[in-house]
Amino acid sequence: MSTRNLIRWSGLISLLAGILFALAAFIHPAGETLADFLSPNWVTAHLLGWVSLILMQLGLMGLYARQVEKTGWLGLVGFILAFIGTAFGGAIQFMSGTVIPLVAAEAAAIFDQARTAATFALPLLPLGFGLGYLLFGIGTMRASVLPRWSGLLMSIGVSFLSSRYSHRKSPFLAARCRM
Repeated sequence: MSTRNLIRWSGLISLLAGILFALAAFIHPAGETLADFLSPNWVTAHLLGWVSLILMQLGLMGLYARQVEKTGWLGLVGFILAFIGTAFGGAIQFMSGTVIPLVAAEAAAIFDQARTAATFALPLLPLGFGLGYLLFGIGTMRASVLPRWSGLLMSIGVSFLSSRYSHRKSPFLAARCRM
C-alpha cells in the first residue's frame, strides 16, 4: 500500500474507530460487579472496544505518516507512546471481553484475583495512551500539516477520556487500584 493510500484510508478508519469506541461506551454496563461481567452487553462492549482500538492504531499510523517530516521528536515520542498505549488498551479490552467473563461464570471465587494486573502494567495505560495522545496532539498542532484544531481535539479528547476514567476503576486493573 502506498503512503498516499495509507493516509487516505486512515481517515476513514479513524472515523470508524471513533464510532465503534463511542458505541462500546454507550452499551457498556454501568457497574463492574460480578453480575455486570455476566451481562450480555459486557462481552459485546469490550469486543467492540477492542476492534475500535485496533482500528485506532491503523488510523494513528496514517496520521503520523502524513506529518512525519514536520512533527519532530515530540511527534515521534507521542506516536510511539500512543501506539503502545493503544495496544495495551486493546489487550485490556480483549481480556475483559473474553477471559474475565469466563472466570466470572465458571470460577466466581477467584474473580477478583483474575482481574488483578501485574504491578508493572499499572503505569502503561496512562503513560502510553494518555501521555502519548497528548504529546502527539501537541506535535500535530506544532507541525501545522493538518488543521491545528485536529491536534487540539486529540489532546482535549484524551484529557476528557482520562478524567472520565480516573475515578472509575478499570475492570482489568480494579483489584490493584483499590485504596
